[in-house]
Amino acid sequence: MMALKDFLNKMGSNNVWCEGNGPSPNADLRSGYIMNCGISGLENADVFLLVGTQPRVEAAMVNARIRKTVRGSNAKVAYVGPPTEFNYDCEHLGTGPETLTEIAEGRHPFCSTLSNAKNPAIVVGAGLFERSDKDAIFSAVETIAKNGNVVRPDWNGFNVLLLNAAQAAALDLGLVPESIQSIESAKFVYLMGADDVDLEQLPSDAFVVYQGHHGDRGVYRANVILPASAFSEKEGI
Repeated sequence: MMALKDFLNKMGSNNVWCEGNGPSPNADLRSGYIMNCGISGLENADVFLLVGTQPRVEAAMVNARIRKTVRGSNAKVAYVGPPTEFNYDCEHLGTGPETLTEIAEGRHPFCSTLSNAKNPAIVVGAGLFERSDKDAIFSAVETIAKNGNVVRPDWNGFNVLLLNAAQAAALDLGLVPESIQSIESAKFVYLMGADDVDLEQLPSDAFVVYQGHHGDRGVYRANVILPASAFSEKEGI
């Protein structure tokens, strides 16, 4: 990823995207886009607040840890977002940002559950980055984390569940787009392992290079295809 960024920089461009980093999170503060307590650390939580995420569908390993904790220690789970089904007991608090605002301002019954928790954890879904009101939502979530004793010197239960491979690494490297519209006016597009790209976003007159080993959606729009080894092949070739 860094080599590709250097290559584009030498051509006078810094329009580097990573899948999932469209209207991207702030890459300046690492704790704002990673699983701070780690997947195994979820077992130390006694209260979970899931915001716009369904781990059962999006991250099976994360969901398994939450379910294990619920079954083993009767941890409580609450959820803010569209109605969905979980494979453990979960209290549906509401569907939109209004519920988060109520919790942040201490006007929701769930506030007492958070304040009485020993190790409360918040899991935020990456889909929130795609919303136009993402800044307001994350501001409310950060207030909840601060008031609910979620982040402190001996415990950090604020977690962001990213859904794309190497997305956290891309943010670590600061690979965020200069503008949301940069890809819509591009004349040259280099897809490096980018198989979930929205082909409708690519200009019809753009020259597209695809480098990867899946040969997924990006291949069908490419002018040039550069085959790459899968991770399982690299040591052997």
